[in-house]
Amino acid sequence: MTTLNDKPSNSRRILCVIVFALAYAAPNFAQYQVSPLGPEIKALFALSDEKFQSLFTAPMLPAIFLGFISGMMVDRFGYKPILAVAIALTAIGAWGRFFSTGYGMMFASMVLMGFSAAFISANGAKILSNFFHPERISVVMGIVLTITTTGMVLSMAFTTGMGRYRAFLLAACLATLVLVLWVAVMPNLKPSRKEDVQGEKLSLGQSVLAVLKNRYVWNTGIVIFFVNACMTGMGSFIPTALQSRGFSADAAGLAGAFLMVGNLLGSLLTPTISLKTGKFRLVLAICGIVAALGCCFAWRLPGIWLYVGLVIVGYTFGSGMAQTLSLSVRLPGVGPALAGTAGGLISTLDLLGAVLMPAHVAHPIAGGNYDLYFLILGIFAIPWVIGVAVLPKSLDVKG
Repeated sequence: MTTLNDKPSNSRRILCVIVFALAYAAPNFAQYQVSPLGPEIKALFALSDEKFQSLFTAPMLPAIFLGFISGMMVDRFGYKPILAVAIALTAIGAWGRFFSTGYGMMFASMVLMGFSAAFISANGAKILSNFFHPERISVVMGIVLTITTTGMVLSMAFTTGMGRYRAFLLAACLATLVLVLWVAVMPNLKPSRKEDVQGEKLSLGQSVLAVLKNRYVWNTGIVIFFVNACMTGMGSFIPTALQSRGFSADAAGLAGAFLMVGNLLGSLLTPTISLKTGKFRLVLAICGIVAALGCCFAWRLPGIWLYVGLVIVGYTFGSGMAQTLSLSVRLPGVGPALAGTAGGLISTLDLLGAVLMPAHVAHPIAGGNYDLYFLILGIFAIPWVIGVAVLPKSLDVKG
């Protein structure tokens, strides 16, 4: 077993980042296959909008209930064995979904599919800090999310053409391949010693308390809560809403892919823009303002402007996720030693926003009125902007 100080070579680091990205991409690819298949799945199982939304958000449940715990486990035992178990559960879930014959079995399978994404979301910054300087992690995380979002784009664009059975089989095979790669490629790094700023060793209870008392961890969690509420609400229902405008299933799925293309661009470009300008908070706030407008109006735009609008609003989502998911190692009072625990709390709030706000706030209020539904998503972006304003000024660093 190597230690954190035994950094892998550059070529090995690149390979590790690719495997890390695939482990994050596989469950997201599988999840977003459900969106363009929405009308077919709703008809097959006689589902309401709320029940369909519960299927789409089911992979996010492990992060809600286990994100914090997974962070503590990785801080204590190292990331490779903990993530290997999570990726194995994802593969089991993907195969279970392929063989599903009813709503209950599909829902349970979708929950299992979310384990690897949940554990990586909670511990991503912690894992990447083993290979890269903390100030560069947002850029690397942006690349990881770009690979992940590419999978989501392909999923949205081609799933209906492949058909449900072939699409679900592909997702199951991909999840199995990721498990093999994780075990074979990722180095087994020992967890770093938990220390506070004076270098004193912290117990598990002290570590958890230090994270829970850190207001910047909560600030970050609140921001990503609303970022993911907007992103999930848009991503899950854009194809269905566009079909209500008269789009065919294939055309609606392709339009939804433009949302993911914007997401990809935001993940790739915005972390570098923030680092080069030293305006991390300003960039993230501007993205929130644009997201508010885009959520409200993009889906109603005519002709080519629809695709332009979806790319722009998707860009804000990708920017928001890439920026906030990388913060746990950079927040005052946290650092790499407590990044897993802090990332677990942030991840829990992240997925709570995705699960609770669209399905249990926006849909019940909108009652099938898509104009009102997307207006509510736009309102969700307002606290995103407010939350950015109280993040620490130390994040505005040029690099």
